Amino acid sequence: KTFTVQQGSASTIKIFDALTGSLYKVISVGGNIVSSPYISGNIVTATVEMGGKRFNKTFSLPSGGLKSSMPLG
Repeated sequence: KTFTVQQGSASTIKIFDALTGSLYKVISVGGNIVSSPYISGNIVTATVEMGGKRFNKTFSLPSGGLKSSMPLG
């Protein structure tokens, strides 16, 4: 399956089925998104700000589960 990604609200990422264009899943990132989410292979990555700190968060596709959260800075 191929997916495309788009920021939803300040704290959500929308995953779309690239073939049909239909909404597949909405991921809540647990903070404010400060850089546009992007897909690389079967993961989605976004920079998220939580409590004044920034994290590089990676989510698995198609499940949308959190794969890693790396502090930046």
